[in-house]
Amino acid sequence: MATPGPLTDDAGLSATKRQLMEKWLAGGGRPQTPTIPRRARAHTADLSFAQERLWFLAQLHPGNPYHNMVEAIRLRGPLDRTALRRALERIIARHEALRTVFEVHEGEPRQVILDHQPLALDTGTRFLDEERTVELLRAESQRPFDLTRGPLIRFHLAPLGPDEHVLMVTMHHLVGDGMSMGILLRELYTFYEAATAGREPFGVTELAVQYADFAEWQRETLRGEELRKRLDHWCAVLHEPLPGLDRLADRPRRGPSSLQAVSRSFSLDASVSAKLRALARDHQATLFMALLAGFTTLMHRRTGGDDIVTGSVVHGRDQPELENVIGFFANTLALRTDFSGSPAFTEVLERVRLTCLEAYAHRDTPIEILAAELRPGRNGGDNPLFQAAVVGEAPAGAARMGDLDVGPFDFGLDTSEFDLVLHYWESDGRVEGGVRGSADLFDPESVDRLTAELEHLFAVVVEHPGQPVATLALTTTPESAYAPAPEAASAVPDSEPPASGPPGGDGDSGCSLTPTEREVAAVWREVLGQRDIDPHEDFFEIGGHSLRAVRVLLRLRERLGVDLPVQAFFEAPTVSALAAVFDRARGGAAHASDPGEDTAALLADAVLDPEISCRHSVPHDAARLAAPEEILLTGATSFLGAHLLARLLAVTEARVHCLVDADGSGEAERALNRALNRYRLEVPTDRVAVVPGSLREPRLGLSPIAFARLAGTIDVIHHAGCEAGLAEPYARLRAANAGGTTEVLRLAARERVKPVHYVSSPGVLLHRGTEPRVLREDGRVHADSVLPSGYVRSRWVAEELVDAGRKLGLPVSVYRPGRLAGDSVTGAGDPASAFWQFIRACAELEAVPDFGPDTDFDLVPVDYVAAALVELSLRPAALGGTYHLAHPVRTRFDAVIQRLRATGYRLTGTDPDQWTRLVAADVLASGTGGDEASLPVAALTGASHGMPGFGSLRLDTTGTLTALAGATVHCPVVDGALLDRYLDHLIGTGLLPPPSGHGTSGTPRSENRI
Repeated sequence: MATPGPLTDDAGLSATKRQLMEKWLAGGGRPQTPTIPRRARAHTADLSFAQERLWFLAQLHPGNPYHNMVEAIRLRGPLDRTALRRALERIIARHEALRTVFEVHEGEPRQVILDHQPLALDTGTRFLDEERTVELLRAESQRPFDLTRGPLIRFHLAPLGPDEHVLMVTMHHLVGDGMSMGILLRELYTFYEAATAGREPFGVTELAVQYADFAEWQRETLRGEELRKRLDHWCAVLHEPLPGLDRLADRPRRGPSSLQAVSRSFSLDASVSAKLRALARDHQATLFMALLAGFTTLMHRRTGGDDIVTGSVVHGRDQPELENVIGFFANTLALRTDFSGSPAFTEVLERVRLTCLEAYAHRDTPIEILAAELRPGRNGGDNPLFQAAVVGEAPAGAARMGDLDVGPFDFGLDTSEFDLVLHYWESDGRVEGGVRGSADLFDPESVDRLTAELEHLFAVVVEHPGQPVATLALTTTPESAYAPAPEAASAVPDSEPPASGPPGGDGDSGCSLTPTEREVAAVWREVLGQRDIDPHEDFFEIGGHSLRAVRVLLRLRERLGVDLPVQAFFEAPTVSALAAVFDRARGGAAHASDPGEDTAALLADAVLDPEISCRHSVPHDAARLAAPEEILLTGATSFLGAHLLARLLAVTEARVHCLVDADGSGEAERALNRALNRYRLEVPTDRVAVVPGSLREPRLGLSPIAFARLAGTIDVIHHAGCEAGLAEPYARLRAANAGGTTEVLRLAARERVKPVHYVSSPGVLLHRGTEPRVLREDGRVHADSVLPSGYVRSRWVAEELVDAGRKLGLPVSVYRPGRLAGDSVTGAGDPASAFWQFIRACAELEAVPDFGPDTDFDLVPVDYVAAALVELSLRPAALGGTYHLAHPVRTRFDAVIQRLRATGYRLTGTDPDQWTRLVAADVLASGTGGDEASLPVAALTGASHGMPGFGSLRLDTTGTLTALAGATVHCPVVDGALLDRYLDHLIGTGLLPPPSGHGTSGTPRSENRI
């Protein structure tokens, strides 16, 4: 079905205005578009921007019929099958796009144009009734295409009778669009008639250019300053935040779109249609603009938002030589409407009109480039900038094909690439069409309601166009009729079960609880402050958080006599699941899952994606190693990551692209600025490029085009990002820490090989159940000996993936920092670190565990770690090594306590077990509230099973110091003065309470000896 879109909709304009509009749309108001040249290479070409995005989507979902385009026509009369075959073969020979396949050359997709592509025409021989034919065609339409072999268009002829047939065309969207389908059918009618008459077709001229010529011309034209001018307009229009329509849907988006839709007919009667056209004409607008104004008004009313972004489709054939060319030219326009100030419908129409005219003037910017530039929120749909659209169509009507009568054949295939779309056309003076809602998001009843409201809204506005849209009636039915019914509860109350429940039952769900489940539910009620608890509801979805989880486990330890690690709670977050873990723990199992299964899962996750390869990539440029121009940094908002950013900018001239976990550029910039301010860092922002994305998502949360552009831009990757959580289970950390590392390696191998500098954790070297020893840089731990911490396990898998990448030829250096202290100059530290939270707990409890006079530990200033890492990353000889960034001289624990006492904190030494009990009592005494930031300390009471004791982590730094020989990077001494700077910062930021006493150790504050 051809989809000309809004640019062809001028039926409501006067003859003079129509001529002016046609002149303007043809380019009369701007410089003439250059003629598209024929390409130099006959058989290969770059992909267009639209093709590139669709090709990447096809690689993510191979064999999926997401982007099959289908059209079916009914043929009545004596069919000449030979003439039909000749006509179709002639069309394929005429259009290169229909003879195109897609192959990968040197890591990049290419169009390959075949000299000859056999016609894929299936012809049925048995007559089928319409019901069986519909079933057959539906199944046929869902068959996938092989993009590497082709053909990417096929035909199916189904006979209904001797003189009645249905011809179905299925085309992959990579080689065509809606208008292409109209061109194909028009040429089919012409070529068939000529074949049956034994003559050449009338009015068919040779094509001046082909789609591959357009693709290469587009790539050549849209770059540099020309592209920048186009993007500047759209960046100003589509600034952050971009609104969504999630509140309109019945359920949240989950995963990729199925493209399945729910459709309902839309129709305005002749009177309303005429009045709507007149209203548009009186305001120098088109019918499309009036329909868009009504559609966005409904979105505004149903979401409550004043900022609405919808869209439409334009044919993309602005050059006259492309008018009759088959290919994927269609582009989408994002149209933003402002509803602030309680406008009347006439004002909304004027705003929409101006928006459309501005958009038309910049319509040749491919949305794929725009999405890659703006990097909007990751909504998971096919259209990253908007989810609702209005699209004008030219439905196939009655036609002649030689002696045959041709008409449409509807076989009920409901698909849509938009979440919500109004399709419209004009028929016998009426505006007709359909409303389609994504079946992933909308129930049929909701699409019914939206369609009825839209029809009613237009009937009202044509009679009262000056009425504020906020007061328009959307329906003749009271709106309360559409209020969702409350969900039925199934909970465990703290009172007696209702009479309707079975004997011994709990709650109105009729379920029976075990004694352990009763204890767990009772504690949940106490900690959460809730009366009813559903035994199958997730603790963390009903108000629970990490510190409350600790409280639950501490109270259950008192009642059940079982001490569980906090990660067990994350693995079993419901009453029934957690009770089962307690029951198993009584039999000797302390985790929700079997250790053998855990080991198997780790080994499986440690296998690198086989698609990651360096075979076709350009080797890395050694010259750029020491002087990189473009750097990617993950984790820039973390404590170490922010210092790495500052150091990279200080010692190189590179631009640093910072991947920040955010849903848009504005949010990402704010997050980075907050981190830099928090750690008192100043950087030259003109050399910082913020990249909103996510380590938890494929391609780092970037679109296929943005990922490809980044791969072709950067010279080196510093991967310091991770998701940290002392008590979180492996399942929650796997995506960011293991999956994110996989995507970093994928990026490093793409196009040209890029060195990776990966920041790991020394915890990956600790053996479960054994006393820690000095950890060597080349040490390894088998999967069955990894510590039970979910965080450590996720980092262990990531290191295994890095090692697999090294074996493929990726140059990867690994860095394991020691316990990070603050900046040695400013004293600014990370308030969220476990060690400083430990110090905070000591100050608040006025007690300190007595670990003995000889206890020492690694404490290394963060600025040294950043400086050493960057220095090693710039040394070619150091590439590919593994380094421990720890302090060469360990810090005595009693030296830290002396400085605390000298500052004025009253600290009483106590047995470590007693100190742990004090922490537990403090956590329990804080009620249902409390500061979740204290989790690192609270978790010491129930999350550290199998973890090494305090001060036991000892890192061998011999290889690191050798690699740094001759460098000007030196590790500052952690003396009394530096410890005082750290404490001053912590007190100034409020992490430490103000000291209430005076020094009790007898050591003056000015004394720096340790």
